[in-house]
Amino acid sequence: MPNPYAIMYTPLTFELMGFIGKDVTVTDLLTYLSGKDAHDITRENYLEYLAFDPVKERIGLPELIGFDNYSSYYVANQIAGADSRIRVIIADGKRRKINEIIQKMGQKPMAVFITSISSTFPTTVALTLALNHARIPVVIGGIHVSCSPGDVDIFIRKHLLHPALVSQVRGPGDRQVMGRVMKDLKNINLQAEYFGAIPVENGVWGNPRVESLPDIPLDFLKGLPICGNYLSREARLQVTTPYMGCPYSCSFCSISALRGSQKRFTMRTPEDFVDEILSHQRTGHVLKSRFYIFLPDNMLLGGKNLEALLDYMIQKKVKINYGVQISIEVADNQRILEKLRLSGASFLFVGFESLDIRDLELMDKHAAKLIRKSGLSVEAYYAQKIKILQRHGFVVHGAFIFGLPFNYFNSLNDHSGTKVTNFCNKNKIGIQATCLNDLPGSRNFTDSQAKGTFIYGQSGTMDYLFSLCSSDLIETNRPMPETLYSSPLLATYMAYVATQRAGRFNKILKTAILSGVMAWKSPTINGRTSLKQRLLDVLCAVCPLLTAKVYKAQIEGVVLSRNGRKGLFERLYAREKDPFVLRTFKSFIGEQIRSHRP
Repeated sequence: MPNPYAIMYTPLTFELMGFIGKDVTVTDLLTYLSGKDAHDITRENYLEYLAFDPVKERIGLPELIGFDNYSSYYVANQIAGADSRIRVIIADGKRRKINEIIQKMGQKPMAVFITSISSTFPTTVALTLALNHARIPVVIGGIHVSCSPGDVDIFIRKHLLHPALVSQVRGPGDRQVMGRVMKDLKNINLQAEYFGAIPVENGVWGNPRVESLPDIPLDFLKGLPICGNYLSREARLQVTTPYMGCPYSCSFCSISALRGSQKRFTMRTPEDFVDEILSHQRTGHVLKSRFYIFLPDNMLLGGKNLEALLDYMIQKKVKINYGVQISIEVADNQRILEKLRLSGASFLFVGFESLDIRDLELMDKHAAKLIRKSGLSVEAYYAQKIKILQRHGFVVHGAFIFGLPFNYFNSLNDHSGTKVTNFCNKNKIGIQATCLNDLPGSRNFTDSQAKGTFIYGQSGTMDYLFSLCSSDLIETNRPMPETLYSSPLLATYMAYVATQRAGRFNKILKTAILSGVMAWKSPTINGRTSLKQRLLDVLCAVCPLLTAKVYKAQIEGVVLSRNGRKGLFERLYAREKDPFVLRTFKSFIGEQIRSHRP
């Protein structure tokens, strides 16, 4: 008998908002995604239902920017480590599909493991329904089931012929919990629920029995002159993390729903972390192992551990350029700034959130206290810190949220979105614009459910299930403040305008020139002694700015009506009640519909 194998699957997000308010079942969801009548599915023909229609996909940032889900890679290695016989094949429904794997292998997998965020949970529901007809065990993990565990029973188990074949893992997929899962699968004794506790461990990466996905071409690099096409084919974006965990419980974040042990700060050793990076570079493909995204929600949470990590990376002269999320307070720590840059940090993703101090204080953002103490306006304070970061050679990309209580909207050309855009262009930084969204499991979500202030449905209903695709943060699922006429359309429009204007070529070019010059003046440890490495530092300062085009493409794919499908603008306008908003957007919505419908 051939050796057993398992599939590690990361679902895609599909556009499902058109089903809100309709009498649709879980079976109908499978019919919609597969394009085949799910009432006719059997144990013999189930493979035909595993290929979901790509036209219905709601494109996310990982697919557009071009990086893989680290959880899939990490858990796949944990699975392989727990069973020395098993081969683990990673799938994503696009580059590698589950039905194609099963056909190629000529036998069913020992199990399909799925890691799901909220926006991909409906896809998980439909896929599990199809796999269950073939009696293939499914183990579901990820942030959504960890924070909303009842959803597996409501939307999956109660609709299955063989509910005992479905299990969920709440919390991290650590070595101990994955060992228990694999043992129970082998003994045909799968439990309904498992609990992981350790966010990240040493020695997990690099198992030779894990079959990774084909590389994602970095199409956004095609915008670079001369070398763009070459880089898009040859360069790759890698993902890794030195530590995980968060001590905070922010009201808007799903992590607040996790148990304390499941979100505690946990760090790998610097040696283990660097060894993972070096393992990718031993292939000799420089451009495929040069560019990295580090995953901590805030790199500064590492404290003294962060300094030890950076010191080790500098000592080893690791040849990488990486991007991280970090708070603006890093600008006040000269020592950390220098070590970040020397170790290869090129791209800093900073959560600015708002330019109104009142919004920052309502969010209990730590920077609000520092801004008040400084006596400066939010814009002046942020601008001061941005200049410090840029002088150290960093590209700065800012995240802003729309739909906050002190946003304003006077006209199509005078609103919080234009204010944010002007700030970003003036200070030569990139932008990611999102709408405030009550993520399942967060305190905001729990409050909205308790008070009945949600927009799209009570938890446990089909409207709620379909609305999960909106948790990609492009649209909101919560009532808007009176300053925005209680209109979700206004928040969406402001995010759209900010992204559109930041994505204009002339703005990107000006920012790229500044970033390239600053990167040349402040090289990494390798760039100090090598002209080639210094030029790569400059290249890495320019490339991230092209992601402005990616954000632009992502939001356009959701808000605009295309291919006969109503976009978010059209859907929200149809729900709008406020006379001012209806008058203001009448011509704009009409133009959008005419321009983007076949």
